[in-house]
Amino acid sequence: MKDIEKISIGQGINLYILNTDKFKTVSISYCFHRDLDEDYTYNALLPAVMRRGSKDFKALKDIERYLEGEYGTIFDVGVQKRGERHLLRFSVDVINDSFLPNENAGLVARGFEFLNSIINRPVLENGVFKADYVAQEKQNLKNSIESLINDKMGYSIERLIRVMCQDEKYSRYVHGSVEDLEKIDAASLYKAYEDVIASSPLDIFVVGNVDGLDIESIVKNSLDLNKRVVKAIPKPIIKKLIKEPKEHIESLDINQGKLNLGFRTGVCPASEEYYPLAICSSVFGGGPHSKLFINVREKASLAYYAFSRLDSFKGLMLVGAGIDFDNYDVAVDIIKEQFQDLKSGKITDKEIDASKKIITGSMKGIKDQSGRIINYYLGNVIAGRDTTIDESIDRINSVTLDDVKAVAEKIELDTIYFLKN
Repeated sequence: MKDIEKISIGQGINLYILNTDKFKTVSISYCFHRDLDEDYTYNALLPAVMRRGSKDFKALKDIERYLEGEYGTIFDVGVQKRGERHLLRFSVDVINDSFLPNENAGLVARGFEFLNSIINRPVLENGVFKADYVAQEKQNLKNSIESLINDKMGYSIERLIRVMCQDEKYSRYVHGSVEDLEKIDAASLYKAYEDVIASSPLDIFVVGNVDGLDIESIVKNSLDLNKRVVKAIPKPIIKKLIKEPKEHIESLDINQGKLNLGFRTGVCPASEEYYPLAICSSVFGGGPHSKLFINVREKASLAYYAFSRLDSFKGLMLVGAGIDFDNYDVAVDIIKEQFQDLKSGKITDKEIDASKKIITGSMKGIKDQSGRIINYYLGNVIAGRDTTIDESIDRINSVTLDDVKAVAEKIELDTIYFLKN
């Protein structure tokens, strides 16, 4: 990663620094990597409980009061799913010291110290997490999991993934399961926390104008982690033999049918084929120029929306369409027809050019938000890529029609999922 500095801090801990004067803030993000295994509900609950307090800040009100006194420092936690990997994230955005009345205020250093307090000195009760904090956050997480059904489009995509990848870790929901949540108590959650701290690979990202600051020393002085054994994260299943596409239909009290199709691309994110695959997905359903939008939504008037998107970390292309219930068969047929056109190479230069403009425009926008910059380079770490944003833009622009046709030939339909009334 040529425009970002990588420093090894210790066993399983890497620091990534992107020094830029584009922002008035410094963004700091601690990312713990976990396998999306049976403990995934513990992973989802942990950050929510940890953000409730530490030995230095006993409750949320103490944290909020402290952050206000630090010129409105922004603090956030969360979990993300990248392929078959679970990420626990703890982040702060602090004002750059150079914009403060006292240029030597040390706000950036205190941002690291604050995160260290939250991560390494959680508030405890009888040697484990506070029971009332755990109970409250379990209820909040349960509400979040159960509320997914209110987002019918997101719910149907999640159900597609569950059916399509039923024997794979990828089928697990990023926020865990209600069934597993019921089994968690303060003691078992604290045991999971100890495992995260002791064994999970950790990447620390810093984006902002940190010229003149010894970030490596600041991190080392503020970090209390001593990892015993660093767990390796298994690589996801990318290629899978498909004998016959599955069809799965479910019913729910809804006003609009949700049709979703899952495709296996066979392309891993570190492959050079990733770039033509990105264009291929865009040609298929990435915007107003795409085959799905023009032929399914506009010409045939079969869909209220129609799109495709990639999960490059798992090698999947997912299609979604909102349709009338009675149009299921004809909608499936026309989507399959567009897919066959894609797979057989019926792709125009106009479609390629429009896709390149959309993708590169989005990638240029990454540079305008420090959070998106961190997500990009975190994706590089997970994928095993070594490309800057500009290099990725160049590679997208260098993709040829033949490259797209070649990668399209590899894509196979795996599952059709329909949510009806």
